Amino acid sequence: MEDRPAIELEARRRIYEHVVANPGTHLRAIQGALSMPMGQLEYHLRYLESAALLESKPDRYYKRYYPREMGATERRLISALRQEMPRRIVLLLIQSPGLDHRGVQERMGLGASTLTFYMRDLIDKGLVGKRREGRRSIYWVIEPDRVVRLLVTYRPSFLDRMVDRFLETWFEVRT
Repeated sequence: MEDRPAIELEARRRIYEHVVANPGTHLRAIQGALSMPMGQLEYHLRYLESAALLESKPDRYYKRYYPREMGATERRLISALRQEMPRRIVLLLIQSPGLDHRGVQERMGLGASTLTFYMRDLIDKGLVGKRREGRRSIYWVIEPDRVVRLLVTYRPSFLDRMVDRFLETWFEVRT
C-alpha cells in the first residue's frame, strides 16, 4: 500500500465525497455522476473499502456504497429510499398512515402483487409496519421522523420533485 492518505488522489477524493453526499448510491450511478471510466472507478472503490472509508452492501440488484461511519439502520432506510417506487410508497404512508393494501394500491396505481412485493421489502428493511385487521392489512411508516430527517439531509441527492413537494408540505404542517 501507499504511504499517502487514502483520499489524497483527486479521483479517490471525488468518489469519497460523492458517496458521502449520496449514501446508498450504486456503481453505475457513481460512474454516471463522476464520468469516470468503470475500471478506474472500481479500482478506487475497492481501495476506499480496504482503507475502511467506504463500505458496500448488496441490495437485490445493486451493490450500494456508504460512508463507513453511517449506521446500519440508516443504511437500511436509505437503501429503500434510493428506489423510486418504495420511496413514493413511504412518502404516501407518512402523509396517510393507516392505509390498507387497497388504499395504497389505488393511490399508487399499482397491481396488488406488485404492491405486495414492495411492501414485503419495506417491511423487511424496517421502514413500514403492518398489522392485520380482519382481512385487511394496515400499513404505516415505523419511524417517520427518522425517514424525514434522512430525506432532508440527503435531499439534493434524490433529485425527485415528489421528495421536494413532500418536504415543503411537511415543513408547512410542522411550523
